[in-house]
Amino acid sequence: MIGILSIQIRGFVVATTDLSVYRGKVVWITGASSGIGEAFAQKLHLFGAKLILSARTAEELNPVVRKLQGSIGLSFDVSDIDSLPEMVEQANSIFGRIDILFNNAGVTQRSLAKDTDIKVYRQLIDTDLMAPIALTQLVAPQMIERGEGKIVAIASITGKFGVPLRTAYCAAKHGMFGYFDALRTEVGYRGVDIHVVAPGSVRTDLARNAMTSSGDRFGKTDSSIESGYEASYVADKVLRRIARGEKEIILVRGRERMMLIFRKFFPEIFFRKLNDAAPKFVQEFVASQDG
Repeated sequence: MIGILSIQIRGFVVATTDLSVYRGKVVWITGASSGIGEAFAQKLHLFGAKLILSARTAEELNPVVRKLQGSIGLSFDVSDIDSLPEMVEQANSIFGRIDILFNNAGVTQRSLAKDTDIKVYRQLIDTDLMAPIALTQLVAPQMIERGEGKIVAIASITGKFGVPLRTAYCAAKHGMFGYFDALRTEVGYRGVDIHVVAPGSVRTDLARNAMTSSGDRFGKTDSSIESGYEASYVADKVLRRIARGEKEIILVRGRERMMLIFRKFFPEIFFRKLNDAAPKFVQEFVASQDG
C-alpha cells in the first residue's frame, strides 16, 4: 500500500508510516506562529517539506520562520476575506504551486451566548469557518487541475458536540465538518484528498487568546487546556495519519473520549449528563469573571 512500509522483525510484520510522502511537497500552513500550527511546521520541516507559513503579523511569525531554514513567511489576517485572492496569488508565486494546505488559523471563545455581542459571532465564524472555506475555494481548483493535492482542516472535537461558553466556536467547527465532508465528495475522485482533524484539548494559548462577550482577549487558561495534549504530539500523530490516508482524524482521550462516544451512541444520556454538569461549570466561570 502506498505510504506504508512493511518491516519484518523476528517473524512479525510491523506497519510503519512512510513520512517521505511530505518530502519536497509545498505546504502552506495558516496559524503557524504558535501552538499546533508551529508544531506542524517543525515536523514538516524535519520531513523535508517546503514551507509557506502564515500568521496575522510578521512580528508573530518571524521567530518561527527564522528557526526553520528555507521556510517563507506570508503574514495576513485570514478573516479579511477580500484580501485572500491576493494572498493565494502570492503563495503560489513562492514555489509555483500549493501541494498541501493546512487550514489551521483560528480563535475560540469564552462567554455565555446570552451575553455575547453578535459581532463576536461574525468575527469568530469569519476566522474559523469562512476563512478556511474561502482559502480552500481558491486553492482547490489548481489541485483539481493537476489531479493531486491535500487540504487539511483543523477542526475540533467541539465540532462533534456542543459545550458551554463556546457557542460561536462550536458553530464554526461543526460547519467545518459539514463543508469539508461535502467537498470531499466533489473533489476526492479527482485526486484531491480532504482531511478533517478533530483534536481534543491541546496545551496551547488558545484559551488565553479567546474572545470574550465583547470581543476582548480572555487572557486566562483553564484546567482542560492545561491537562491537554502537547502540540508536538498532536502534530506528529496527525501527520502520520494523513500519510496513511485517513480522512477523519479524531484525537481524544479521557472525558472527551467518553463524551464523544455518548454523543454518538446515547445522545439522550449525553444531553442529560451535560445539562446536569453545566450549571456548576457556568457558575464557576461567572465567579471567575466577578473576581
